[in-house]
Amino acid sequence: MGLNKELLYEKALGTLYGTAIGDALGMPTTFLDRVTIKKRYGFVDGFMSPPPDNAVHSLLKAGTYTDDTALTFALARAIIREGKVSPEAVADELLKWAKANGALEETIIGPSTRRAIENMLSGVPVERAGISGTTNGCAMKISPVGIFDCCKSYEEMLDDVIKACMPTHYTGIAISGGMAVATAVKLSIINKNSPSEIVSESLKMARVAGKAPDSKSIYDRIHEAMGIGGNDDQDYLDNLYAFLKEPRGALTEDAVPAALSIFVRSSGNFMRALLLACNLGGDSDTIGAIVGAISGSYCGIHGIPDEWIRTIDQNSKIDIRKLGSDLTNATSI
Repeated sequence: MGLNKELLYEKALGTLYGTAIGDALGMPTTFLDRVTIKKRYGFVDGFMSPPPDNAVHSLLKAGTYTDDTALTFALARAIIREGKVSPEAVADELLKWAKANGALEETIIGPSTRRAIENMLSGVPVERAGISGTTNGCAMKISPVGIFDCCKSYEEMLDDVIKACMPTHYTGIAISGGMAVATAVKLSIINKNSPSEIVSESLKMARVAGKAPDSKSIYDRIHEAMGIGGNDDQDYLDNLYAFLKEPRGALTEDAVPAALSIFVRSSGNFMRALLLACNLGGDSDTIGAIVGAISGSYCGIHGIPDEWIRTIDQNSKIDIRKLGSDLTNATSI
């Protein structure tokens, strides 16, 4: 069956819920290392409360998503509002969210997003606010662009990825990582290619998007991550964790390659992919959000366990189904 609004809605919901689920599953293990995760939990197989020593999320309850999902939803609202990707609308929705949630007074946002918000509040224009943003805040929230541009050319999508990244992460490395993720979401929605074929195209688009010298590492890092294996999933995760440059660094060149590697390792199985992500450690809420967005777009809402969806609905501050419907209606197919 070709893509129609009904199927797009199912895929959009899979993407949005997938983001939230991966984020919430990964939240408790964020910045833990593999040794600690295995010692404390063995293998995480569902939503948990974060440990008291979690550096970022210690006050959250089980099944709660973080800024990764909240900013994904903010980008979706900006697209719905304007019927296009507008840097000004993206910035406006970000600032609204930051004010409503006291983001600058808490530890709930990454360093690049924090710096960009401070820049914009001090009068720096949108096109200059994110010029030093290299961390993974663009890749983590970019999936609505993959939905919105699922039937557009790669040239058009790259332009929209740049506009979406501009307010907070206007750098080659962030745009390259964002384009890799948006490509994976786009292809997961419109075709039946295997995860490895999808990631192969994401690899190409990461290189195409890399117009700045620092972005070349995204292509190289994805390519390297695709070669990581293991005798079983625990062995694979140990090897993938060792691949990370800075497990506590929220790097684009860690999160994007790790997420794409997990997507391929899981063969597109949503539950397996998300459990691998939350057991990895490092920036596991962001890696989980990216894995969830791609795996959710691949399988659609019907491939996600009902109990996981119910948990997110119970903890979400917004109506995700309405957001998915509005984004579907804003998308041309």
